[in-house]
Amino acid sequence: MKRFVNTHIKEFVTLGLIVLIFIASGIAKSELFSAERFPEVINSVLMWTPLNLTVAMGMMMVIIVRDIDMSVGSTVALSAMVAGILFRDCGWGIAAGVAVSILVGLVCGAINGGLIAYLKIPAIIVTLGTINAYRGLTYIISDGKQVTNYELPEGMSNVASQGIQLGNLLIPWLVIIAFVIAIVFYILLKYSHFGREVYAVGSNREAAHLRGINCKRIEFSIFTITGILCGITGMMSAARFGYINPSNTGNGLEFTVISSTIIGGVSVSGGSGTVPGVVLGCLLLGTVNTMISMIGIPGTVQKFCYGLIIVIALLIDRMVQVIQEKRRRKEHIVKEAL
Repeated sequence: MKRFVNTHIKEFVTLGLIVLIFIASGIAKSELFSAERFPEVINSVLMWTPLNLTVAMGMMMVIIVRDIDMSVGSTVALSAMVAGILFRDCGWGIAAGVAVSILVGLVCGAINGGLIAYLKIPAIIVTLGTINAYRGLTYIISDGKQVTNYELPEGMSNVASQGIQLGNLLIPWLVIIAFVIAIVFYILLKYSHFGREVYAVGSNREAAHLRGINCKRIEFSIFTITGILCGITGMMSAARFGYINPSNTGNGLEFTVISSTIIGGVSVSGGSGTVPGVVLGCLLLGTVNTMISMIGIPGTVQKFCYGLIIVIALLIDRMVQVIQEKRRRKEHIVKEAL
């Protein structure tokens, strides 16, 4: 048990922060924990999570290999807008639109991956360029006009409004889809050959190359997969909000995703990070976002509180890393002495 706790200390810290925020919110506004309101609170936290969590699965791998992708929000917008225009102008169905959105996301991710992996252009430079290119292309193809709820296929919003009923708590299909994606990536990274190669490239690229791992292929694949996840998220966003807007859709998503990924314990130094940690990081930000609104904190200070909690979470995570490093050094010294 002690070894398990030490191995997953970052996840326990994130979970502890979520519990503390719930307790503090309950003290500030006790009616939130009434039988009538509490399911609503949980539903709000869960509904904030799916878009963030889906893209975070890709961002986690990107950061593990010591890269960054600033273009995910714009990729989400472009993917959703292409599908939205086909919904509106051609009368396409949901399945066809989802397939097109995924394809657009794949192409955007592959462009990023090709420039980064094969032309060796730094990821931050490439994605700072494509964040504007993809957003600009979204404006061009949409002529600056949004796709409204009336122009989306009938039944698309059911993914967000319907789901599994557990007593008074509704778990929407949107949430279930996001968590199924997280489970798939947990299995992929923990048990597959590809997952082991991702961690190897992030830990030591030179050593991974000497072991016969095609680092360029892994890097290209990661950015392509992230693009696919952005395509899925584009359709999730349309179902969640009921519109596709060239300005608002995916706006700022990259910063939220990067924050939740790092808070979830993915090291910016590369080579480490877990899916459960990222899931908890997304839930933490969802909890913060929900509770700040529900306890009545004015909008003028919401962003300050939001950012402060993120900084505190990162500081705690850094403290945990330092403690773990000291413990490993101590164990190494003891082994050498023996």
